[in-house]
Amino acid sequence: MKIRRRVVSAVVGALLAVVAAAASAFPVVEIGDAGQTIASAQIVTGSGSVDSISGTFTSASDVDLFKIHIATPGLFSATASSAPSTDGLLFLFDSAGMGVVSRDDSVNVGANYGTLTSTFVLLPGDYFLGISLFDNLPGSSGGLIFPDTEFIDSGIEYGPSGPGGAQPLSQWIVAGGGLTGGASTYTIRLQGVSGVPEPATLALLGIGVAGLGFSRRRKSN
Repeated sequence: MKIRRRVVSAVVGALLAVVAAAASAFPVVEIGDAGQTIASAQIVTGSGSVDSISGTFTSASDVDLFKIHIATPGLFSATASSAPSTDGLLFLFDSAGMGVVSRDDSVNVGANYGTLTSTFVLLPGDYFLGISLFDNLPGSSGGLIFPDTEFIDSGIEYGPSGPGGAQPLSQWIVAGGGLTGGASTYTIRLQGVSGVPEPATLALLGIGVAGLGFSRRRKSN
């Protein structure tokens, strides 16, 4: 009985350590050139929340994708800026590469990229955050996943309502506005985002839940 108690106490302690680590936020810097496909995206790992992602556009056609984790959808937001100032776009895809939400900047608020909010983010889990320069848009086998905001109000968020919105990301399409900008750096300020849980952390959490459940059953018996 004492051994079981020690095991449960150790597991609870480890779980509390994970929770404590999660309270501290950290910045992420692009390593090399983050890929522009789901398979080649840079995976953001680490314990705790991620408060920013910084990277570099090597050219006007460069696109960067980052795999992140959103544990509490209602807290999510992403706001980007760049130096020198460039006209860019933000995108969010689910773990299967399906479009979730996109946003272009709005001249009415003077933002470079606008802000992605939690409006379209309904479920917790792993997501892919993408950033590109105007007018380089995500596409699937069916065409553009999101609408081309050159011809509509660019100050609001859009779901995957383009002709290719029912299929996952497979390509990037230079739309009607052509490419703008060039080599530059960017920073995406984040809320409600953490590193993608590593297998060891997931296993620890699973053991903790099982151990606590076992302890409760022993007490009830």
